[in-house]
Amino acid sequence: MNFNFIASNNFDLNDFNNVEKFLVSYSDFQTVVLNNEKELKLLLTLLGIEHTNELELKGTEFTKFWNLSEFHLPEFNPEEFNLFYEKWINISGRDNNMDEFGNLVFLQEKSSKWNKLQYRLIVKEE
Repeated sequence: MNFNFIASNNFDLNDFNNVEKFLVSYSDFQTVVLNNEKELKLLLTLLGIEHTNELELKGTEFTKFWNLSEFHLPEFNPEEFNLFYEKWINISGRDNNMDEFGNLVFLQEKSSKWNKLQYRLIVKEE
């Protein structure tokens, strides 16, 4: 399953009506590939984000979204990210490989920028 992490100062549910509109509106998105929503919840908990509400999207290529705007993403330095990643591998049971590492490295690179924006969301793509 693809979970697209996005951040922006503008947010409109109509942006999820089709992929093209999504790409134009959130060109800085980052896709995290997970097996299921349980893994997403585990990842969010590890990031210190709990009690998020999911909202369903109907009639789009996206089925749900989670609004994380009230939370800030951790701003990892390289050492902190490596510790976070190691913990993620241990608790999730996912394979430790370059694809998995690449799935999450955006947290080190983008969190500081994204935390300054008004909206932070995750959108599930079918």
